[in-house]
Amino acid sequence: MLFNLMCLYVSLYYIRPTEWVPGIIDAPLFLGVGIICMAAIFFSALSGRIKLIGGGSEAMMVGFIISIICSHLSRGYLGGVYASLMSFFPVMVGYFLITSSINSRKRLNSFMLLLISLSSFLAFEGWLQHATGLSHGGMDAYVEHKMNAEGTLVELQRIRWYGVFNDPNDLGLALVIVLPFLLEMLKNKRYLLPLLCLPLISVALYYTNSRGSILASLVSVMAYFTIRYRSMKGMAAGLILGSGLLVFGPSRMSQLSSSEASAHGRVEAWYQGYQMLKSHPLFGVGQGRFVDFHTITAHNSFVLVMSELGIVGTFFFAGIFYYSFNWLWKYFCQNNENKFSAADIGMLSSIYGSLFGLLTSMFFLSRAYVLIPFILLAMTSAGARVIDTDDGAIEVNSSVALKDLQNIAIITFMQLLFVNIVVKLCI
Repeated sequence: MLFNLMCLYVSLYYIRPTEWVPGIIDAPLFLGVGIICMAAIFFSALSGRIKLIGGGSEAMMVGFIISIICSHLSRGYLGGVYASLMSFFPVMVGYFLITSSINSRKRLNSFMLLLISLSSFLAFEGWLQHATGLSHGGMDAYVEHKMNAEGTLVELQRIRWYGVFNDPNDLGLALVIVLPFLLEMLKNKRYLLPLLCLPLISVALYYTNSRGSILASLVSVMAYFTIRYRSMKGMAAGLILGSGLLVFGPSRMSQLSSSEASAHGRVEAWYQGYQMLKSHPLFGVGQGRFVDFHTITAHNSFVLVMSELGIVGTFFFAGIFYYSFNWLWKYFCQNNENKFSAADIGMLSSIYGSLFGLLTSMFFLSRAYVLIPFILLAMTSAGARVIDTDDGAIEVNSSVALKDLQNIAIITFMQLLFVNIVVKLCI
């Protein structure tokens, strides 16, 4: 039941029928299903059928939620606590649904197929939008006016979808994370779904005109091949794709210059975020309040968390990623791959290829509080636990050890130091 609820919840998050299907527009369907899912999680945990906090990633997620609350409580702003929890509610529900309900290889594979199907739906709607001007429900493309190299004002159309996917960059992020799974299916000679979905998703990525998404797709493919074959094949493939994209890719790819006005704007946003951290170092200025102190958002998920949630929130946010990549370290860098079956290696390579692409995209986008990144992080945690439970191949961290906390603290410090160096060199 919990797995079925999870699939329904994630499907509603992607398709968003209450924003475009006549008769149910503005109906609280998604919220209602979310409440039911949350209740199902707690009842399952109380009955002992699931373990709500099964590893370090889940513990860090709980800490991250607490840091969001503290970012407002530290200033006595109770209204901010309520608003932040409501906006983060889909992430909380989705994350713990995935980590709790995916407890077998069959479910892991089924969820992967669901993500591919949902991403293909978004890609089809984007193609329809580009081809006819409108997707279902009447959504049209986002129009952006840019000055080209010749000094002429040109119009760029960028496909999008409803809700959180209204920004073409977010739509691109959702499309990127399924690419390694489709490549793995091709590698295993399962041709039907990749041949149907991969061209559609690739075309939709092109039509998003999202530089961050294109770069994320390159990193994702490179990481997948590198992990899959433990060789430089991925690097070579990425360089070839990168050269092709610079020549034939979206028009905005030609604007990847550090001297571009938007690049200066991003660095300025980083500087302002660092000033927010200095003024409120422990818990930040409050989740969702970056734009109260600066005209634009941080355009970097990690800077956004640093400024809004302070050192405490940055620590837990880094910790969620740390436990995911810690398992990759045990597999890839400690020569343990011979303990896995070929199918498991393929799944792990796909998940971590997507995760590297996700990190790249989040470096250019302020997407620390939306569900898409946490879907992949939860899938990583659940997948590691499934394989370990079945085979005992590599120990998955079931508790938070002192050494892990020290490593996360070092990562947090390095992140703060990196931002400090960048703003001092560029401002």
